[in-house]
Formats: sequence, C-alpha cells, structure tokens
Amino acid sequence: MVDQSDVILELFNSKSNVQLISGNYRGLDGLRAVVDFSGGRVPAHPSMGFIPEVNDPVWVAVVDGVAWMLGPTVLRPGNGEVVSEAAGIAVVSTVIGDVAATYNSGSTLSPGDQVKLYWNEGCHIIGVRSDSPATPDAPDAPGAGGGQQTVSFSAIDSGSYQSGYGWRINDVWSSSSNIGAWFYGTKIRDTIPDSAVVSGAEIYLPLIKDLGLFPFGRHDYATKPSGSVSFSGVTTLSGKSGWVPIPTSLIDHLKVNTGGLGFGLGGYNIWAGTQKDGQSGTVRVTYTT
Repeated sequence: MVDQSDVILELFNSKSNVQLISGNYRGLDGLRAVVDFSGGRVPAHPSMGFIPEVNDPVWVAVVDGVAWMLGPTVLRPGNGEVVSEAAGIAVVSTVIGDVAATYNSGSTLSPGDQVKLYWNEGCHIIGVRSDSPATPDAPDAPGAGGGQQTVSFSAIDSGSYQSGYGWRINDVWSSSSNIGAWFYGTKIRDTIPDSAVVSGAEIYLPLIKDLGLFPFGRHDYATKPSGSVSFSGVTTLSGKSGWVPIPTSLIDHLKVNTGGLGFGLGGYNIWAGTQKDGQSGTVRVTYTT
C-alpha cells in the first residue's frame, strides 16, 4: 500500500510545482488539518505522526496546489526539568525554553524533577525519569579535523520587545519603541571551537518593512528572557534583506559566550520571525581550526 510520504516523494521526483510555507495549525476538518498561511485558512492533508496544539506554527508543503502539513517549525524536546507547578499545569525547563505541560491526575511533581515529555495536542509529562544520563557528545562537524569550514546556525526563537507590553510578537522589529532579537540556545558556543579563527559571518534577514536606522548587535541570552535584552558590539549592517555580512567580532564573542543577535531601537524596520520564515536569523559562519 502506498502511504502519504511515498506520494509526496513521487510528486517531488516528477518535478511538481512545490512551495514550502510556514503557517499556523487551527484544528481539524474531518480527517484533514486546517492551517492558516499566505493570508488564508486552508485544509491540508496531515503528514506527521501526531496532532499539533491549536495555533502551533507548522510547515506546509503545497504540491501542485494541494497542501500537506509536514510538521512543527520548532523542535519538540523529549526531556525537561520541572520549574514549578500550579493549578494542574507544570512549567518545565527544556532546551528550547520553558514550556507548559499537563500531567496525570494524582501525580506529584517537585521542582528539579527530571521528566519525560510527550507531544500530541499539547505537551504532557509522561512521568519522572528514573535517571538523568549525561547528554552524549555530538561528533565534530564534517571537516572538523582541521582547515576551513562553513556552518549554519538556525535560530530557535525570535521576537520583539516593547516596554510596557513585553515580548509581543515573533517578528523582529527595530523601531523607536521596539527592539528585536533572535535566540540560538548554546549551539554557536557548543559548535565553534574557542580557538577557531572566524573569517566570515552573515545573517539571513527576511525583510518586511524598511525605514530608517537599524542598529545591530549581540545580546547575552540563549532563550527569550522574561524581560528585555540589551545589545553590545552595536554596528550598522551593509544591508537589510537576504544574506547580509555581520562583524566577525560578534561571532568571536558568541563562540565562547552564551548569547544571540538582534536589533536595538531604530527607525521602523520589520523582519519575518522564525514562525513565518524558517531561515529567519540563520547565521552562516566560516572559520578555520
């Protein structure tokens, strides 16, 4: 029997008209998913092993006019540590930041518990783990035995902060009252050796609106904090759209310190965030070890 993935692959191989678009899952219509993307609400054939939570950002492939929901735009962690619990909802710290999770009625959770997470129509704690094994070390990136290499680091989150309103939107703004930032976890610091010589760096900027100043720099957070971020090493980039070079000094700092990148208060500039464009804020670094 031919399954949905076989159909998609056959369409790809037949050189069909294919678009990959990010959208938001809005529910089910019979056996099909309903997704908002490109300014409309469209039924899509599911092609993933679980049901997202309503409003989750998802990838959609449109093949010859037929929409297929492929999966979430953000990775779903399987493990976490309980931070707090109230009214039947636990706050769990994970590699992508804090998430809210349900748990089995009658279970008792305590801050510090290492828990296993299950994602299907939201996040649920299966139970407390019996152990906390160390995270295995990832092998060196291809070509890491020495010489020059180029590595890309995608952002795990993005957003804009406005005083009095907080982190109000996933898009990245630089305006008279909004700062915008991308967050990368610790992947840059964990990948580039401290001794590496960085010879080039650029960032992908999916520009939406272009007006006035756009001061660019680094901040000190792996994930989105509760409050604002401040920027250091601030400069003005040579461009606002597509792949734009950034100072290598920013990466020299991030290869040994936790942090991310973004724009401070400026004119009136907007870039699509990670929920609209999966490449938003991706950093491409060339270095020699």
